[in-house]
Amino acid sequence: MKKFSVFFKKHSKLFTFLFCILFLLLIPVIAEARLGGAGGGGSSSSGSYSGGSHSGDGSDIIDALMKLPFPYNIISIAVLFAFFYLLSIIFPRFSVLNNIPKGIDLVDNKKAIKNLSGFNISGFKKKVSTAFMELQMAWSAKNMGPVRRYISDGMYQSLKVQIDMMNRLNQRNEISKLKIKGVFIADAYKDGSYDVIVVSVFATIYDKFISADYPELSSSSKEKFVEYWKFVRKSGIEERDIFHSKNCPNCGGELPLDGGEISKCPYCGTIINTGAYDWVLSSITQANDYVENERKKINLSEITESLSSYYPDFSIQYIEDIARNGFLQIETAKVLEKPEIMRRFVNDVFFEKTIADFKLAEEYFYNRLFLEQVTLIGGFRHNNQNHLAVYLSVAMQRVFFKDNKLYLFDKSIKQAEKVIILSRDINAKTTKASLYAHQCPNCGGVLSDTIDVNCPYCGSVINSTNFEWIVTNLMSLNQYHSYYNNNKDRVFAAIKPKQVDSLYKLRDYAFNNVLIMIAADGKFTEEEVKFAGSIARKWGYNRKKVQGFIEHAKNYNLSIKMPDDMKSRQKVYKLMQKAAQIDNEVHPKEQEILDYVKREFLN
Repeated sequence: MKKFSVFFKKHSKLFTFLFCILFLLLIPVIAEARLGGAGGGGSSSSGSYSGGSHSGDGSDIIDALMKLPFPYNIISIAVLFAFFYLLSIIFPRFSVLNNIPKGIDLVDNKKAIKNLSGFNISGFKKKVSTAFMELQMAWSAKNMGPVRRYISDGMYQSLKVQIDMMNRLNQRNEISKLKIKGVFIADAYKDGSYDVIVVSVFATIYDKFISADYPELSSSSKEKFVEYWKFVRKSGIEERDIFHSKNCPNCGGELPLDGGEISKCPYCGTIINTGAYDWVLSSITQANDYVENERKKINLSEITESLSSYYPDFSIQYIEDIARNGFLQIETAKVLEKPEIMRRFVNDVFFEKTIADFKLAEEYFYNRLFLEQVTLIGGFRHNNQNHLAVYLSVAMQRVFFKDNKLYLFDKSIKQAEKVIILSRDINAKTTKASLYAHQCPNCGGVLSDTIDVNCPYCGSVINSTNFEWIVTNLMSLNQYHSYYNNNKDRVFAAIKPKQVDSLYKLRDYAFNNVLIMIAADGKFTEEEVKFAGSIARKWGYNRKKVQGFIEHAKNYNLSIKMPDDMKSRQKVYKLMQKAAQIDNEVHPKEQEILDYVKREFLN
């Protein structure tokens, strides 16, 4: 309905004109119907129809048009055809892909800024710019130490996992000509006892990904891109600017260059990146994922109010951060075959099940692994516990080795949709530290990776739901549908699984995947950009509105996406085939992706 209201508003004058013409033409028939008592029990003067009710199948409109004298009946039919023709042209242009910003169209969100009354926006934007430049350099150097103090544990883990995989494949990412074009306030809101600000960053960069041992994994691009950076802090704090100082905000001691797993002052023991001293970066989201993710948001106030009575420090940002952290450490444990990496924050049942899965899984490494979306989608309450469901959109590309040679398990980066379940006792104790940052939640002691779940300092069972949110399940989005249906009576706040499904229509999936096929040879030439534009027009898109999405594809930031339903997948695949054959020749790289999609998603 929202799409229709926008559409109607934009074309209101044309609709008004068409309706007025049609109404004027039908006045004689309407008058006759009233005088003849068509709504009563009698018959019409011509005896052609009778009865006190209408069938509602459109026959009344046809009869009304037939009663009009020539040429008014022909004109009325023409007006109706014009009306429906207009709908058929404009309605297909509605798409979630229309909302991907191009960068040059970004502005500050004035409504969000109103929530920041008295806030030093220019000072905050300077911090964002500093973080942006320093983080890019730290990433290129594969050393997160210099920025550890102002990134969350989940954000740190996201970057660390990718760096670990790059090291195993002897890869590096060289960055040059990095320039910020603009920083804009996209959103600002309260989350429990935390403030949240989302900024959009428009920048240009020359990005060179080098794989010394496996040249087939190398790539380079000159990019114009938009990313959304989310920052959090404790409400009401006095900021101490940890972005432009490398000293502890509590005692003033110089912080170590390598922050490691825990951003902790070696002198006073203060944890720096909690949001208690300044803003902390909690996530980075690509523009297309941010636009889609914003439409899946659960009612924040509803779930926060429900859980704050149990956990005074509750915030959705923290839940999403530990979900991100936990999932990535589970994947690392799986790839490296080191279950001790995840043992401390998963319950015993999940651990045993996952260990069994490890033994059955094929051996592979990740060329790419990152989370596109992390969104709290549901809360369930039973057995004196609260259980939270967090949706994860995972982008991945796996590789494997055979006879000392590297092979691509996935021909392109693909999307996998997961849901992770976090559980905690209703009467849980207040924690002293974060288990996900290698600390005992009961005493704060530093923990190493080990199968032992007892704290070496205080003896507490560290993976107890009496202390912390513990991972109790990890499932596919399809499996979550069943989980939700089996626990409907236990829901205290949730969005329905169908709302979690991608907002993409069939052609959106196909267009996304076709753009990946176009870029499969590692190049995105001007000729290919024109080809993408021709596909957009052919499939009914507004070429100008999807330009931001095409720009995103040129940066090689898309992942193969497919709907959950098998019949829908088959339709998407057929659209991909048609696009590949549009020039009567299928490129070998395009065929590779088609074969991969068929094997991975249709079998």
